[in-house]
Amino acid sequence: MHIVPGFILREVAGEIIAIPSGEAAASLSGLVALNSSGKLLFDLLQSEQTEQSLTQAMLEAYDIDCATAQADVQEFLEVFRKSGILVED
Repeated sequence: MHIVPGFILREVAGEIIAIPSGEAAASLSGLVALNSSGKLLFDLLQSEQTEQSLTQAMLEAYDIDCATAQADVQEFLEVFRKSGILVED
């Protein structure tokens, strides 16, 4: 899975925002605010990832247990699925 091409990240008023551009802007509307772990996952999803690789990255970046990392990744992916931002093969 990976992010739909055409999203850019910008910091606006201290918040990290994912903004659709180009073809992504034509088919998707709205912005997505990201916290630091969301930015990590977003950055990783610029290339093909699995839920397991994302969970592992969370474990390496933050002092959290596996169950928390899995839950955070699943919640992030669900939001991106509902928003049409995630491409899954």
